[in-house]
Amino acid sequence: MANLKLVIRKGQTKENGECVIYAQITHRGSAEWISTGIYVLPQNFKATRVYGGKGGDPNAGMKNIQLNEIVTKYERKLLNLGEKANSLDAKVIKNFLLSRSEVFCVTDFFEYTKRRIKDLEEMGKTGTVVPLTNTLHRLQEYHPKSLDFSDITVSFLEKFIADQHKKGKKKNTIALYLRYIRSMFNSAIDEYNSNPADPVVTNYPFRRLKIESEPTKNRNLSIETIRKIRDAKLPTSKMEIARDIFMLQMYLMGINTKDLFYMKKENIKNGRLQFNRHKTDRFYNMKIEPEAEAILDKYEGQKYLLWFADYCLDERDLNYTPHTRRSEFQYANSEAFNKMLNQQLRKIADLLDIETDGNLTTYFSRHSFATLMREIGISKDDISICLGHREPEHNLITTGIYINEDYRKADIANRLFIDELNKKEEKNESKIAV
Repeated sequence: MANLKLVIRKGQTKENGECVIYAQITHRGSAEWISTGIYVLPQNFKATRVYGGKGGDPNAGMKNIQLNEIVTKYERKLLNLGEKANSLDAKVIKNFLLSRSEVFCVTDFFEYTKRRIKDLEEMGKTGTVVPLTNTLHRLQEYHPKSLDFSDITVSFLEKFIADQHKKGKKKNTIALYLRYIRSMFNSAIDEYNSNPADPVVTNYPFRRLKIESEPTKNRNLSIETIRKIRDAKLPTSKMEIARDIFMLQMYLMGINTKDLFYMKKENIKNGRLQFNRHKTDRFYNMKIEPEAEAILDKYEGQKYLLWFADYCLDERDLNYTPHTRRSEFQYANSEAFNKMLNQQLRKIADLLDIETDGNLTTYFSRHSFATLMREIGISKDDISICLGHREPEHNLITTGIYINEDYRKADIANRLFIDELNKKEEKNESKIAV
């Protein structure tokens, strides 16, 4: 329980020798002080009271009334705080006592962000949890002590940006951190500032701070390069797996490897792949074309769509902690799987003399899919549906009879894209036939 006591700090005196009286909060081995704005000579202040009488303070009565009101107010708020105080530090409690609200609101940025991360995990929004957690860790490394929303000023953020640059972080990485910090401000304002006359979060540095970023590296491959990757004879099994998964991403409209890794057989219904994306929780519904089906059959899993995940950590025996890997081609989680794919894609790029802006990774499949779709004349709206950037007009999921019209548009667009990829192969076959 936090303790409250009136004290004077003799090191801070006026010219006439008077000291300000502070409300001292001690909690969990640390202390914070709130000025009462009331001054007194040290010899006239004993046992939390101002003494008057002969040689004492002439305004002792009025000052004691004011001090009693302040102490009563703070003690009432501490009583309202109750057991919540056990998880807070003295500075957070101080900020609560200074606020106008009688109900405690988490104004410590770190504590609020931890709570939001827990909420997001419970909602299954893992795509937001990871970058938000990374942002939290970077801020805690920079500022190990508690951090109130009011402490995050433009100046604070500018120094944080400079620190991250010094540590070698790229401009877009820093911009991502800032966007997640801003999202926590927006969330707290929405939650706490329902009464404009009595706001809890009183500052908003992002009105003045511009979040700077730079254009993302070009992650587009030409259609000739994609065909080269598809048709290559590769020397190792891992390189072949990486190539096949890369092409499967293409055939499944640039699907993310995390979604692909954790996809289960039950996600296939009537020849269509139906799932909610991990990152955005947006619903996808795509037709499985023969080219994709061939790869899915090649790596068919038992419970999962692909056998790489059959013995992942999610499937481990709860009584056996280590990952029960059955072969070198099965992975603990999507991160390990994606790491292997990217390592092998870099080897493929070296082997085939493919030049890219940065290392060839699985991200190139999604970017290239979108660019090539546009090049063959697919509308931006239809590409957006394929990528999941826009919801179909009606949220009707496939049944045995009905498929939403917007999903049909995506199916048609995807088939046109695959046919374009297959054109060279068709020309080569015709030349051989002649």
